[in-house]
Amino acid sequence: MKHLSIAKFRIALLACTLAATAMASHAYAQSHTMQANVPFAFHNGSQRLPAGVYRVEIESSHVILLRGKSRSGFAMANPAIATTPTSVGKLVFTRYGDQYYLSEIWPQESQTGQRCVKSREEKEAALAVNRTKTATRELALSNVPR
Repeated sequence: MKHLSIAKFRIALLACTLAATAMASHAYAQSHTMQANVPFAFHNGSQRLPAGVYRVEIESSHVILLRGKSRSGFAMANPAIATTPTSVGKLVFTRYGDQYYLSEIWPQESQTGQRCVKSREEKEAALAVNRTKTATRELALSNVPR
């Protein structure tokens, strides 16, 4: 009988841990929803998204959702730390030739951003273009009212 109560305790503990993780992830996403007007088509992983207004939702420390009027997608990312908080939120794109790739997302007044994982296509584009022609472009993010 004692063995059964330990198993029930472990199951209850696991359920509480999963619920807390889900709530923390949801709270993180709600507090990091922004919007940007991207004036050029860009690559997001292996996806190509057209120019337009995008809602940027940080779902977790590794997943960013991009919602546009005609297309949506998601980016895989890793947390990045800045030495000082950014005064304005921004999206950072890396350009190889005439192709743009989403590379970083920085929420307003935050020292924690997201660095997008480079797709195989982006790595190939970087190799194909002379590194001196690589440039970055930053676009402002605005917070979306709740």
